[in-house]
Amino acid sequence: MARHLIVGNGIAYSADAAGRLADGSIAIQKRSETGPTFLAPGDSIIDAPEIRIVQGGYHGENIFTPWFYGKDVIDYSGYDYAAATAHTCTVQTASTSTAAGEIVLKFVRKDGVKPEFFSFTTEIANNENVGTSSTSIHDAFEALDNIPDWLNPLAADDGVDTITFSGNVKGGAVQSGGTWEEGSVVFDLIVESNTVGTTTATAVSGVADAAPGRGVGYDVVDFEESVRGNTYGYYNRLELPNTPALSAVNTNSYNMYNIVATKDGSSHSQIHGVDNLIEITIALLDGGNANSAIVQADLNAYFAGVFAPLALV
Repeated sequence: MARHLIVGNGIAYSADAAGRLADGSIAIQKRSETGPTFLAPGDSIIDAPEIRIVQGGYHGENIFTPWFYGKDVIDYSGYDYAAATAHTCTVQTASTSTAAGEIVLKFVRKDGVKPEFFSFTTEIANNENVGTSSTSIHDAFEALDNIPDWLNPLAADDGVDTITFSGNVKGGAVQSGGTWEEGSVVFDLIVESNTVGTTTATAVSGVADAAPGRGVGYDVVDFEESVRGNTYGYYNRLELPNTPALSAVNTNSYNMYNIVATKDGSSHSQIHGVDNLIEITIALLDGGNANSAIVQADLNAYFAGVFAPLALV
């Protein structure tokens, strides 16, 4: 499958005399008798049998997807941006302490290649009430200097009896510096030991489930890096060792559109095991900007009566 990514960062549509778009702007072209022209509002498959998606950008030139026939498209779909959700676990204390002791909490990461473990100890004094004991756990955790990158180094204290710990999400800050580059972490929390007189500590795992999110900037950047050989001619040895600049931005949020077309009009995904599909992913900046809205409207009009319209911006 030939995979292509087009990234729009909400830059208003504009083209110079040579037809070059502004960096970060997206448009759709149709093939005409006089050459490529930009799709007119309301154009359909009948008006423009063959189209391609255009991105302004790299080296001041446009980036193009392959031409494809509207009649050969077998999928037009997409989804709204959704932020990644952190996996959380809590520990809840109960009863005023009647003797000093230690509470040891253990974290077990479950989403990696193999389980990873981390634990820390909190000293609880005699006669600490519930709120003070839970705050002691919170403060002991945040005072650590060896928290693994897969854990959010900040915990939440409700001021009553509950501390919430979170797994990291892609792009989240790590104690060692930088950002977490993997997906949303899944972990369990265990009370490994408790020697405090009468005070109890109860761990609850999976209070909120991890979710990778959709259209997260960090993921779009990763995708763009994986396909820039196609997109930016990275395999052109005359340009190496220059690394093409990326269009996606880590901190941006994108609505994602998917267009899949067969190369020969076949309704089947393969012919005798030969790749027969063109897959085009379009990442349009979330937030109702004019460029994203125009591109979505043009695509919906183009596929009207064939595929359901999308309403992502």
